[in-house]
This record gives sequence, structure tokens and C-alpha cells, in this order.
Amino acid sequence: MAKKRSFSYFLLLILAFEKFIQHMFVTFALITDLGRLRQQVSLDFRFFLISGFLVGILFLVAFFLLLRRNPLSLSLLLYLALFDFIGEFVAQGTIFNIITVSLLVATLILILLRLKREELRDNMNLLVQAGPGS
Repeated sequence: MAKKRSFSYFLLLILAFEKFIQHMFVTFALITDLGRLRQQVSLDFRFFLISGFLVGILFLVAFFLLLRRNPLSLSLLLYLALFDFIGEFVAQGTIFNIITVSLLVATLILILLRLKREELRDNMNLLVQAGPGS
């Protein structure tokens, strides 16, 4: 008998995919200088272009690991959210940050992982043990 997936699991799936889409959009915006974004970042825009693209791809990897119920996805999401959280302050060049959707989603991932990490890990392990099609 398969254990029901938790709301926290589905929320993490949605947030991981949102972060992937967001990073790909920001990468596109930096490439095309949409909204003069290049002038709004504190460091050379190419740094954020490359790092943002790579982090976006890693969020997609975390999304697929979550789908496969791999517990490593939780650690990957934790580190990516921390990187993204700190990256928002670096990109804006100040600790007095404008609150962005990116910052809110990264914070939500961090809070969710802090409060529900054991439940999520147990839920994933039970689902993997139950096997496919259970």
C-alpha cells in the first residue's frame, strides 16, 4: 500500500520548477538586456548570466530528483535556495534588499525544508520502498 504524498512534497515540486523558470527568464532578460537589466546588477552581468543559468539547470535537476523521490533532492534544494537567497543581495549590491519574488520563493523553500525535512525524507523513503505502481 503506497503512502500518500504530502502537501509539502507538492509545494516543493512547484517551487523548484518556479525557480527553474525564473532563472531561465532572468537569463533571457540578461542576454537581451530586457528592461535594461544589465545596468541594474551590481557586478558584471555575465557573471549573473552564467551563474543564473547554471543554478536554473540545477533547480531543474532538483525538480526531477524530487519526482523520482530521491532524498538527495532535499539537500540540493537547500543549497540552491541558500545560494539564490545570498545571490539576491549580491546582485542588488546591498543588504537593504528590495523584496523580490525570487527572494520570497527562496525563503519559502528554506522554511519548508527546515520545518518539514524529516517528514519529506520519510515520505520519500516510504514511497521508494513501496515500489512503482503501488
